[in-house]
Amino acid sequence: MPKPWGPTTTAIHAGKRFNTTRAVTTPIFQTSVFQLMENSEGAEFSASVEPPAFYTRWGNPNTSEVEAVLAELEGAERALATASGMAAFALVFEALLKPGDHLVAPAAIYLGTEQLIRRWEAERGLKVTWVQNTLDLAEWEAALQPETRMIWVETPSNPTLALTDLAGVAALGKKHGVRTVADNTFPSPIHTRPLAFGIDLSVASATKYLGGHSDLVAGVIAGPEADIVACWHLAKILGPTLDPMASWLLHRGLKTLALRVRRASDNAQALAQWLLWQPHVARVDYPGLPSHPGHEIAVRQMEKGYGAMVGFELRAGLVAGQRFCEALEVITRGVSLGGVESLIQHPASMSHLKTAPEVKARLGITDGLLRFSVGIEDQPDLIADLEKGFQAAAVAR
Repeated sequence: MPKPWGPTTTAIHAGKRFNTTRAVTTPIFQTSVFQLMENSEGAEFSASVEPPAFYTRWGNPNTSEVEAVLAELEGAERALATASGMAAFALVFEALLKPGDHLVAPAAIYLGTEQLIRRWEAERGLKVTWVQNTLDLAEWEAALQPETRMIWVETPSNPTLALTDLAGVAALGKKHGVRTVADNTFPSPIHTRPLAFGIDLSVASATKYLGGHSDLVAGVIAGPEADIVACWHLAKILGPTLDPMASWLLHRGLKTLALRVRRASDNAQALAQWLLWQPHVARVDYPGLPSHPGHEIAVRQMEKGYGAMVGFELRAGLVAGQRFCEALEVITRGVSLGGVESLIQHPASMSHLKTAPEVKARLGITDGLLRFSVGIEDQPDLIADLEKGFQAAAVAR
């Protein structure tokens, strides 16, 4: 068998069969509908799974191309691109869970995912067990019940960068007949391929590292053919379709994914080590640091770096965190992540300002916590900018 391509070669060439033109870069098929050359094609396409040239809610060459690339990058049988990361997560719930089922998930989880779970709890009787210590496989197993149908993990998690042993959770899923799903937004398939550790489905907000330029909103589900087809049948009805332009942009971003992610990860590793020595910093959360509780797991399941997300806590608390962000010039205040530019947010005064104190405590969000999405800028410029932040934070005391 030929040797598998590397990630960049895969991203550039894997979906070429969907480019039926001579253009080196696939054109944007900005159309809602495709001409049928014969009546029989209408019958054939309407009975097909995701035909690329029938009706764009069902499929489109740009979407089919980027899905082929995403499937190869994740090591999956098939992938489905959606209109957002939350659309991908919601489709997994809608297609693979039913009212009254039981779900196991980490207590510290992305706020949007928690809101989706809470809605299912309130409206569909979903039963949920929240795992406090994601490093403890015994706690994951103890959470399982006869009605458990899904284990949902994030690794590293959002926003605290907690680690979960993917191979261990996957083994529990296999042992108990429970489907396992990993939110792979933070590491991307460059650093972690959950399916390689036995996880059933890998989902992600493609808005982040996969797109990489803060210019699109998209999601992806990658996994076994049967599960992805089930999600597609539902997507065809509900309509969370990724439009051709966004599909084209996503593919454009994937071509430099490995280069961008590795550069950003190198920056993050260096900055995390630098932050450890700053007197205003109480703690630094980064899987690449030996002091991180999940470092040994990160070494086992992350390749070519530990990602570009860094969390750090200012000793001076709430006002210092606000002033820190306001003083920055190179690093942009923003709630997203994964772009070429560095972004920072202060959850206590931004995304989680109105979150109940007990919920913030469960999520690990303190008054001084800063979530730093490290970009690909030059390290000296980022350090100089962070120093401005520390100067402003010192005045805020």
